[in-house]
Amino acid sequence: MSTLTYNIKLEFKSKEEENLLLNLLSEHQKVWNYMSEIAFKMKKIDKKILYDKSYHNCRKIFPNCPSQVIIRAKDSVYATYKTIQSNHHKLEIPAKQENLSIRLDKRIYTFFPNNQIKLTTTGKRILSFYIPYPKFQELFSKYSICDPLIFVKDNQIWLAVSFEINTLTLIENSCIGVDLGIKRLATTSEGLAIIDKKFLKEKRKLRYLKRQLQSKIKITFSNSAKRKLKILKRKEHNKNKDQSNFIANVILKTKSNVIVMEDLSGIKSKNKGKKFNNKQSQVPYFELRRILTYKAPLLGKEVVTVDPAYTSKNDYRNIERGNRKGCRYYTSDGKVFDADWNAAINIANRYSTRKRVKGIELPVSFGLPMDGKLNLMGKPHQLANCEIRSCKPNDL
Repeated sequence: MSTLTYNIKLEFKSKEEENLLLNLLSEHQKVWNYMSEIAFKMKKIDKKILYDKSYHNCRKIFPNCPSQVIIRAKDSVYATYKTIQSNHHKLEIPAKQENLSIRLDKRIYTFFPNNQIKLTTTGKRILSFYIPYPKFQELFSKYSICDPLIFVKDNQIWLAVSFEINTLTLIENSCIGVDLGIKRLATTSEGLAIIDKKFLKEKRKLRYLKRQLQSKIKITFSNSAKRKLKILKRKEHNKNKDQSNFIANVILKTKSNVIVMEDLSGIKSKNKGKKFNNKQSQVPYFELRRILTYKAPLLGKEVVTVDPAYTSKNDYRNIERGNRKGCRYYTSDGKVFDADWNAAINIANRYSTRKRVKGIELPVSFGLPMDGKLNLMGKPHQLANCEIRSCKPNDL
């Protein structure tokens, strides 16, 4: 089972009804912060104790807030503090809800035909409308939905709807390795490299403008610079997301159903220096892995990670280590490989070896570059044909 979430904007018959819903969100925020202070003082977070200590007080302090909304606030506060506890975070002050939002349940909302939803507010139940785009309409007609989330963004009220989608059964046939980088955004063991110089140029420009604005804010505390910086951050985020979706869609065209990536969660550190960390920040490694992870199950595939240590230095044929110089890998027996392609095969082979230890034979799918060169692919171009084999690298 997998979930897909889509946001859709709500529209109202009148400004009065919109204000009623905004008042409800404001009341929920007050209740949430009040309960958070109580949960912060508790030695051990417990849902029943939190209810006993807060529910009846909230009914007296916030008489305009419906009881169902108080219950939802209690559940949300409990989930937040359990997450903080499981992640071993230490709070010095109580957690605080700063944005207006609420997770609905069946007692607060009802979907109606003709793209309508009925919502409980502080005064009465109101009927709001939404205009669905084709993909949303298709999912809404096919799949069941989870409890949606209402939130406010840019002075507009949005509804985030999650759909429960049955994923295809995974039957492992072969795996491919994906090596991530800065100049080559991704290189697969099947001989495909994805390059987008325009994306990298625009990213460098955005990061330069951000640095200039940050320096100005430190000196002058300019409000206009803060607004411009916020716009640039949003633009960079959207650009990263768009690029990651494109790369993920290209990688998922493979016939193999296991995609092996490097675990780059600790790639940045203080020991490696500011310059190295800034370069690595240019490429959205985590965003790409996140998008691949939720898209792969919908196609009967899965994404796994391995330790990236020495994947660029070892020879994929398991012979004596060669030397890497730039984008070339000079082997110990006199051959020259593409360094990223060699690393991608090592990544896949590392996972294949792990499966072999468990008694499962999982071949690595890789293609031999034509004339010693990879199939280079930029965003505007079509996927180049690549010879694909399902075999172990040491079979050659």
